[in-house]
Amino acid sequence: MRRARRRGKKKSRGGLFIGFFLLLLLVTAAFVYSFPQFERVAPTVITPSKIVVGKSAVIPLRVSDNQALKSLQLFLRAGNKEYKVVDYNFAKGIKSKELKVTLPKDIIAKGIKSWDYEIILHDSSLWGFFLGNSAVKNGKLIIDNTPPAVSLIAKSPTILKGGSALVIYRVAEDNLKKSYIDIGEGIHFQAIPYKKKGVYATLIAWPFNQEKFNPKIVAIDGANNIATVPLKIRHIVKRYKTSYIAARDRFIDGKITQLASEDSDYASITDRLKKFKAVNELMRQKNEALIHRYSKRVTPFKDKWDIRVFYPLHGAKRVSDFGVRRYYYYKKRENIVSTSFHVGYDFASVKHDKIYSSVTGKVVFAANNGIYGNMPLIDHGFGLYTLYGHCSKIFIKKGESVNANQVIAQTGKSGLALGDHLHFGILVQGIEVYPLEWMNKKWIKDYILAVFQKADTKLGYN
Repeated sequence: MRRARRRGKKKSRGGLFIGFFLLLLLVTAAFVYSFPQFERVAPTVITPSKIVVGKSAVIPLRVSDNQALKSLQLFLRAGNKEYKVVDYNFAKGIKSKELKVTLPKDIIAKGIKSWDYEIILHDSSLWGFFLGNSAVKNGKLIIDNTPPAVSLIAKSPTILKGGSALVIYRVAEDNLKKSYIDIGEGIHFQAIPYKKKGVYATLIAWPFNQEKFNPKIVAIDGANNIATVPLKIRHIVKRYKTSYIAARDRFIDGKITQLASEDSDYASITDRLKKFKAVNELMRQKNEALIHRYSKRVTPFKDKWDIRVFYPLHGAKRVSDFGVRRYYYYKKRENIVSTSFHVGYDFASVKHDKIYSSVTGKVVFAANNGIYGNMPLIDHGFGLYTLYGHCSKIFIKKGESVNANQVIAQTGKSGLALGDHLHFGILVQGIEVYPLEWMNKKWIKDYILAVFQKADTKLGYN
């Protein structure tokens, strides 16, 4: 009897001990489970599945973790060959990292263009018996040292200083990153796909105030190999006029003061000449920056570009030329107080005359724009825009489509205008160009439409 009681007591004590031990294990497990060092979130390899490297032979790797990274290995394999290219240990506490790994020269020397890669990434968690969490990323590494092949298909025969031209060319490259025409001084003209794979087209311009014009076709592939091909196009230099205009007190106290008062940047200026210079130069720069921003986008066309002669104001007379450099003097001609360029044509007919959009397009801006007054700006596709300044009324709104020969506004004298007229401007990818070319039927036929026709013939469409 006594032995049975003793055995019962021993079992009871043993059960209590086991229960206590299990409880301790559960508490410990719960503690470990919730402790940050034992987190269970795997790290992330952000590197794309296909990596293309060029002459620099640099592989960009991006990795991250919610707590801290520990180590990274990069293996390259081709056939039965395997190489460990990277064995990297991260500094303590690093959550994300961008690595630029240069391929060893002996790997490049093997001449193998396509490799399978494997990235193994570990974090610093103590989970999994202190081994941490891991991620594996597999993909392709392409070594490409060959730049794209560029060939000209068709182009306008000449380009006028201040004028426009059309260029159509081919780029043989499966991994093309971007292509454009560089004319110098940091000015690029974006090219868009034209009809067949690898064929690109763009309008270009030679800014009227840029002396040197050295255009070249540029193509850059995914490995950052660059091909540059000089664009041989005959240059025609045009001399633009200069004019001297008196800045009279009546003009400054009237129109200039009115414009300055409407803009908080210039409203507090009281000195006459400082106010005139601020409006004529600084406000002009701000207004033209808006125009350039809205007119840089190149809207693609599906097949045929609907382009025709621009004739915005019927029966009008030209009262001011494009590209004129204006010198403003105060009281004496030698006392120049400000200067500016006139980047459009001024046309005048009768008061509040109808203004037409000769070509279909989409309105990208239709509001007041400082010295330009009430100003519609229309995108006609392919990087070509028309601008209509100093309007008394605008009949179209931003985002609307316009038809050919639609009345879009009325002439006026809003902005920096003394008499009722139209300031008509044309831009190619944000660059003001000589409007008379686009108002000339023969020029459009010989320098634009004929180039498309020649390209289509070469591409097998005619």
